[in-house]
Amino acid sequence: MTRIQQLAALLTELEAIDLTHTLEEGMPVYPAHSRFYHGLWDSQATGSAALSYQLTIHEHCGTHMDATAHFMPAGHPAHQFMADTPIGQFYARALTIDCGGFADNDLVTRERIERWEREHTAIRAGDAVLFRFGWDRHWKPRTERPAYTVSWPGLSGEAAQYLADKRIKAVGCDTLAIDCSYSRDNPAHHALLGNGINIIENLTRLERILGESVLFAMPLKIKEGSGSPIRAIAFVEKPAQA
Repeated sequence: MTRIQQLAALLTELEAIDLTHTLEEGMPVYPAHSRFYHGLWDSQATGSAALSYQLTIHEHCGTHMDATAHFMPAGHPAHQFMADTPIGQFYARALTIDCGGFADNDLVTRERIERWEREHTAIRAGDAVLFRFGWDRHWKPRTERPAYTVSWPGLSGEAAQYLADKRIKAVGCDTLAIDCSYSRDNPAHHALLGNGINIIENLTRLERILGESVLFAMPLKIKEGSGSPIRAIAFVEKPAQA
């Protein structure tokens, strides 16, 4: 059996978990960003041979990835465009840390991460580290409940630098941004993006992948992009059957 066949067989033995919110009009967006629009372009009812829609979307709408260019000025050593990032940056072993119970002004500290490592496994270079706050429970249309975009917990600058020093590939969360809504100057964004580490925001269902998984998070190939909507999928061991 070839290695390709082995990989294909292995993936069928694992459970795939979709970590992506559905793109739809009225979904939560960062207050300073444009909304998502999904407009009918043409259809059979208007005489076309096919149905089609036009998308109007901000690079940081929905479940998305921040490229380092999002916060790093041109000329910075870590500045890079989404189209130029090696494809290997977008898949990794993922370690998901449970931070359920955090309030909207709480920060994940370096000590919290180190304690998790002692109790579970060490974070290694090339990993992705995800933080499950359970904030996706607030993901509702803006007209129904605005809580998701009002305030949220996040990662401290010191914790972000600790992860950056480990040379991981990506950090993700199920909140609107990796920096707490009460944080000043976005220290986590600067520590991570400044070291070439992508940030994944607005994830969902992270309670399904607590601990170890394999993450695939593929952005669109946008020239000179500051970020991109993604489809994020994780593979985990299937539950043991009774």
